[in-house]
Amino acid sequence: MDSLRLFVGQVYAGALQRDAVGIRFSYADGYQGAPVFLNWPVASEGLSWETLPPELSGLLPEGMQLEQWRAAPVTDSSEWGLLAAVGADLPGLISVLPSGSESLPFGRTAEGLKSLNRARIQPELDALPYCESELAEFNSAAGFPHSLASSGASASAVYSRKQSAFKLVKLNGSYRLTPESPDTVGQVENQLLTTQLAQDAGLAVASVGRLRTTDGRAVLWAERFDRTGASNSQRLRVESACQLLGKARIAKYEGSLEAIAELIRQYCTNPKIQLMRFFHRVLFGWLSGNGGLHLKKWALLQNGNLIELSPAYGMMNHAITRKDASESALSLAGRRAGWDRDSLLEYLGKEVCGLNLRMIDRVLHQVEAVPWEPRILGSGLSKASQQAYFELLSERWRRLQD
Repeated sequence: MDSLRLFVGQVYAGALQRDAVGIRFSYADGYQGAPVFLNWPVASEGLSWETLPPELSGLLPEGMQLEQWRAAPVTDSSEWGLLAAVGADLPGLISVLPSGSESLPFGRTAEGLKSLNRARIQPELDALPYCESELAEFNSAAGFPHSLASSGASASAVYSRKQSAFKLVKLNGSYRLTPESPDTVGQVENQLLTTQLAQDAGLAVASVGRLRTTDGRAVLWAERFDRTGASNSQRLRVESACQLLGKARIAKYEGSLEAIAELIRQYCTNPKIQLMRFFHRVLFGWLSGNGGLHLKKWALLQNGNLIELSPAYGMMNHAITRKDASESALSLAGRRAGWDRDSLLEYLGKEVCGLNLRMIDRVLHQVEAVPWEPRILGSGLSKASQQAYFELLSERWRRLQD
């Protein structure tokens, strides 16, 4: 029988066991700490599944990033084996370590609150001290856990203020670095612009920025929001809607905005405030063409005793990069497109989120006050992409006002 140890912060919570029948988790005798996941209540009877549960498999990335992990020099490339190999630095508060090992998780549980009202977008930093081939070679050597879901190739890094430069690391990095590929030219500028617009609209966002390799390849950096303190000594709980709904990563598009609202009501400390933030983010995402807000892009973050929506991340206008981009990754009233004023303000705002007219008007005023034109013109996007961005905004505003 295979066995893995699960930790909540620095505290051992219980054992995950695998045999020919399936997988079982049992909390340790006398354990009185926080649950491993919000939907795993602390109980004596244990939990069981036929395969690795989505709460754990959801800690692993997808696509190219997952292939990097599978290519790493580990003896078992299954999801179980990958968890055992890199589980010391998984997203959020949870660590998964092999049984029989004396190793302990990085960091410690955060005791205070980390302010997340409006994350500061830092200025462009110095060049990454690696060329593109060196970055690719480092990437191919091992997998890199990080807190921001991604299907693209990326690496983990720390930033040295003394040297004003990033350094690639295998574990416990503070930043995720994603190089632009030949197929994604302009996406770094797209994400920077859309994230800045989101911040202008009053949304809490993950800090992002741009730098370049020594041979000129654009790289997007994103700061982890599930780590804080010196040397990432404090870890914060973060769980995606995929995990909370018990859905596999491949089912990240099989959900609704109504389901997200119910999760907020069920788990958040101040659900009314968080539902307003949720409505705000959906409205901005729709206006800015961000049709990629699937279940893994919605997450809850715990700061001390406060559970709230995590900062927004992966903000990008998909509508100007893909002709077949959908209006929304998740459904609203059974539809993923054709939304209008009634869909967003009356149904989502009033019925689903329970907001009053004053709260909805406040969100609208914040979005209307965004300096859309100067931001887009100064973004570095191509003229064609700028024009497409303006045309999309015009069309979406018209539908919202009709």
